Parts: sequence; C-alpha cells; structure tokens
Amino acid sequence: MSNVVTLHGNRRWKALIEYRTDDGPKQVEHYFEEIADLHLIIEHGPDWNFLIRCTVTLNRPDGGEEQNSVEKARHQERSRQHS
Repeated sequence: MSNVVTLHGNRRWKALIEYRTDDGPKQVEHYFEEIADLHLIIEHGPDWNFLIRCTVTLNRPDGGEEQNSVEKARHQERSRQHS
C-alpha cells in the first residue's frame, strides 16, 4: 500500500500531512494544483483532530533553482542599468 496520492500527473503544490494513529505517526503526500484545494484534502482525509502537522511546498523538480536563477539575473541586470 502506498502513502502517495497522485492527482492527475504533475501538480504545483505538495502537502506532506502527518496524522497520529494507534500505530504511531503516519505521513501522507498529496499533490494538487490550487492551494485552495488543500482544505478539501484535509477535510476528506482522516479526522483532522489527529493531524500533527501539514507542510506545504512547491512541487518543483529543480527545487526552485531555475526561478531563483532567473530572478537573480533580472536583479543583476536592473542593478547594471542603474549604475
């Protein structure tokens, strides 16, 4: 049995939700496109009274490096233009 819930391929967000169970903590990964969908995931999951934590991150294969590199290049370009 897998604890990964995949929703129609690659999604923008990843939530790692940890619940308290009789057998100890259980982590479940959810992937979703709109951050507004997170409440539905939690509401339809196990009893939210057993929720320990929910960590939400961008689901990016590059860990955000590409976006950060582009932003750094833009910032450097703007700095050169104002020098």
